[in-house]
Amino acid sequence: MISTPNMSLGLTGQCAWVLGASGAIGSAVAEMLAAHGATVWLSGRDKIKLAALQDTITQAGGQARLRVLDATSTDEVTHAAREIVRQSGKINILVNSTATSTFGDFLDLTDEDWEKTFQSKLMVYVRSMRAVLPTMLKAGSGVIINISGRAGKLPSPAHLPGGSMNAAVNLLTKGISDRYKGQGIRANTIAPGPIASARFDALAAQDSAITAAKPSVMATQGSPQDVAHAVAWLASPFAAHLNGIVLPLDGGATPTV
Repeated sequence: MISTPNMSLGLTGQCAWVLGASGAIGSAVAEMLAAHGATVWLSGRDKIKLAALQDTITQAGGQARLRVLDATSTDEVTHAAREIVRQSGKINILVNSTATSTFGDFLDLTDEDWEKTFQSKLMVYVRSMRAVLPTMLKAGSGVIINISGRAGKLPSPAHLPGGSMNAAVNLLTKGISDRYKGQGIRANTIAPGPIASARFDALAAQDSAITAAKPSVMATQGSPQDVAHAVAWLASPFAAHLNGIVLPLDGGATPTV
């Protein structure tokens, strides 16, 4: 369980929904929000990983519930949002952290590769925001935090499907923030650089282009907890005046302003 400083971020009693909670970043985010007093709903496909995460959170004194789902299904996402509201009465915070990274040379990537990435990233974020916004608007408040990635601004030739979806997530989130900012909704994006995880190591090992870049990439690698800290802060009242931003989280590696 993630430990937190002896300070309140004002998240106690909040209800957070984390999609992609079985991944390295999503699980760290869920633990962090729970450690700061939020009740966290854990969603993803891997019931075993989610149950283990729930145990970790509850054993540390936090509150976590499961809603296993396939986020590429509009019906499943919609029904999950309704069930969370039915049981918890609200959804204050939505965190999207799903992805299926497709690496490879552009000419080798198929329509299916692009469609899979589109459905598992951008459209998951569209579905989940569409599902929670009515509840947030009725309450007059809500925080949405979408995880994109550095490749949304700095293209990687071996990661064009994912980078394209990240760029779309950046624009989508800004559009949502502009549309609903006068109605108590804040929507922000976090764009991490490479994050240490078994998934990243596996991708680096399987793709020659990534492997070749690995020494420089690994030098600026962050941790899932780095992302989790940023999410908790953006979700808190301390970030009440931040809306529509793309927060780079790459240790200063981005060579632009």
